[in-house]
Amino acid sequence: MKNFLVKSIFFWIVICAVVFLPIKSIGAQSLQYDLGISAGDIFFSQDTLIAGKTMRLYAAVRNYGVYDVSGYATFYSGSNIIGSSQIVTVVSGGQGYADQVFVDWTIPEGNFNIRVDILGQSPQDQNPNNDSALTGMFYPEKDSDGDGVIDKNDNCPNMANSDQTDTDNDGVGNVCDSDDDNDGLTDTKEQEIGTDPLDSDTDDDGILDGQDNCPKTANQNQADKDSDGIGDVCDSVDNSTPPPSSGGGSSSPIDTDGDGVADGRDNCRTVANASQADNDKDGIGDACDSDDDNDGLSDTDEATLGTDPKNPDSDNDGTKDGDDAAPLNQDESGVSGEGENGGELDETSLGDGGIWSRDDLSGQNAGLENIFIDLSQLSWNTFIFKVRDNSGLQNLSYNWDLGDGVAATDEEIQHSYGKSGTYLVILSINDGAGVVRKVPTTVRVSFLSVKNPYLSFPLGLLLGLTILFGTRKWLKKKNEINEIDGEIK
Repeated sequence: MKNFLVKSIFFWIVICAVVFLPIKSIGAQSLQYDLGISAGDIFFSQDTLIAGKTMRLYAAVRNYGVYDVSGYATFYSGSNIIGSSQIVTVVSGGQGYADQVFVDWTIPEGNFNIRVDILGQSPQDQNPNNDSALTGMFYPEKDSDGDGVIDKNDNCPNMANSDQTDTDNDGVGNVCDSDDDNDGLTDTKEQEIGTDPLDSDTDDDGILDGQDNCPKTANQNQADKDSDGIGDVCDSVDNSTPPPSSGGGSSSPIDTDGDGVADGRDNCRTVANASQADNDKDGIGDACDSDDDNDGLSDTDEATLGTDPKNPDSDNDGTKDGDDAAPLNQDESGVSGEGENGGELDETSLGDGGIWSRDDLSGQNAGLENIFIDLSQLSWNTFIFKVRDNSGLQNLSYNWDLGDGVAATDEEIQHSYGKSGTYLVILSINDGAGVVRKVPTTVRVSFLSVKNPYLSFPLGLLLGLTILFGTRKWLKKKNEINEIDGEIK
């Protein structure tokens, strides 16, 4: 009997150690001075990082101790120091209260991570194990033309066009598209002949301007009896019948430019070109064609750039010179717009200090800095989140992201989490004038809690059964001893 009781007591000592010790390590305040930081407390002022842009890099320094402690943070990218923050004094409070520190940094090209070390603690920190944190990888985007649209989403990644206008919806923005309406005529050519470069059928006769023999005058039948490429409705000269001879003799077809080629067959009727050379086979002779290779760049522009006016792809990279950001460099093209390190930012965490939604940190509603989150725990997985508003501002709206896919809009929220873990909770405060401040906090839900019925009930049942069967065994043993004593007597 004595051995059974000893084993039962030992068993329950082990159970209590397993249940209670993790809770103490997570939430109990056993140190007087303890500043700490985690990877989840390091974040940028914007979700999307753009290489070459200066952004603010934040860290939320938390106080897990009993007393207030001051200190500062030093930020690193790899082994390179970014800078050190201002000194802050973080108040105690038993909930890991935080204060926000920051540095301004120009985002580099290529992937990187951030390390933050807490330094200069006063009084001296008693727990150095949580004084440093390292994030996962960040993946900056590119915005080569600085128009606010990242390259992978930009239809003209090398020419600024924040409005992304694309008349013909071909994926190439108007500012870098040589043919905005995709009618077969370049914008330069349309300006030259007087058609609308933003309307693929200027005369609305159902025929694209590039295929229309009278693009400014409706002629759906495309009649051209002299076969000179100019429709009858807009052809002032009929070359099918030679004019009568003044001397009554035989007559010759009209040859306006005197190059030996009759106007009816001349691809440049007003410019002499006996060879009738037509490099791009567009029906317009090179002598009067402003774009001999039909690549979207005029011959004049190609002479300036050094590209070949007779070759639509001077660098042979598969992109026409007019669409190529680097028409003389085969390794570069302005068509795809795909960033070198494409992808969404996969790790962005927040701290209790708060985030502003504007790039320019000046001129913000300073009253929003005086709004905080009060947190209390009702059970192992149920918390109350309440807005503590010291701003004195009116007409504020709130939006809670509770970290598990649930959102809410009230000033006070009671929420139960479905499973254990650490959750990032973000309160977004809108002042109604376009300024939004985000105030985050974290909650830790531990399954190993005596308040958790999924754990406490089976443990209680096990304890009850242990006592029941132990008592029965003890009574049985006692009765046996009493029987033996009666027989002896």
